[in-house]
Amino acid sequence: MTCLPPGYPTRVVNEKNTRAKLKSQVERLVGRKSVTILDSINNIKGYRYELWCVARAAGTRYCMVHVDTDVATCSAWNAARPESERYRQEIFDDLAGRFERPDSRNRWDAPLFTLHPAAGTGCSSCGEGGEAEADVLAAVVRAMTEEQTNHQARVARDLTPTMATSNPALLATNTLHEIDQAAQEVINTIMDAQAAAAGGAAEVVRFGGGTSGPPMELELRRALTLAELRRHKRAFLKLATKITFARLHDAAAARRMFVDYLRSNLAAEAAGGGGCGTEDF
Repeated sequence: MTCLPPGYPTRVVNEKNTRAKLKSQVERLVGRKSVTILDSINNIKGYRYELWCVARAAGTRYCMVHVDTDVATCSAWNAARPESERYRQEIFDDLAGRFERPDSRNRWDAPLFTLHPAAGTGCSSCGEGGEAEADVLAAVVRAMTEEQTNHQARVARDLTPTMATSNPALLATNTLHEIDQAAQEVINTIMDAQAAAAGGAAEVVRFGGGTSGPPMELELRRALTLAELRRHKRAFLKLATKITFARLHDAAAARRMFVDYLRSNLAAEAAGGGGCGTEDF
C-alpha cells in the first residue's frame, strides 16, 4: 500500500494547471522573429515533447538547456530561500523523485546544452564536456540566432510544421458550399440510379468526371438510404475542411474524392471494419 502525502491530489491538479498555463503562454509568444525562454522545471519528458511540438508548429528553432545540479545542492538552495518561497520537503522530494533527465538522443531534448553551476562548467551538444559556462551559454545563443554550418552535429534548425501540428486553413464560404453541392450531386445520382432499379441496389452507378478526369463508377452491393448517404456526406465535409481541402481544386475534384470516400467506407463496412478516418485521405 502506498501512502500519499497530505494534499497530494490537489497538488497534482495545481501542477497540471500550472503546466497548462505555461504552455498557453508559450503558444502565444513563440515565433520566428523572437526568442522565447521558458525558465521552469520542465521535469516531465512528455511535457517537453509538447513544448517541442509547439515550436515545430510555429516553424521556429528549439533547444534544451539543462541546469544539472545534484539533489543535495538543490535541497540546500531550497532551504536557504525565504520560507514563503520555499518548497515543503515532501514536495521537494516528490519533484526530485519524478525528475526525468533530458536525453540528447530524443529530438525534443535536442540540441541539449548542460550547465554544472557547482563547477562553473558545462557541455554543449557539439562539445566534449568540461567547457566554461560562458562558452556553453554563447553556444546556446549561436544555436538560436545564427546560421548553423555544422551539419554533423545535432544543431538547432528551424523546425518544419506538419499536417498534425498545423492549423487548417479557413475555407471561403463559397468554397465550402461548392464542396457540399458536389457531394449532394453524387447523392442525387445514387438515389436516381436506385429509383431506376425499383428501389434496389443499382449495382454500378456512373458519374461524370467533368473536365478534370474520366467518368467514375461506384459499385453498390446493396441499396443505400438517403439518411445513410447524408451521414457519409457530413463526415466527408469534416474531412474536407481539415485534411483534403488542398486537393479539392474544383467541384469535379470534390465529386471524385467523395466517390472515393464512399467506395472506401462501404467496402470497410462490408468487411466489418467500420468507416475510414483521416488517414485514408
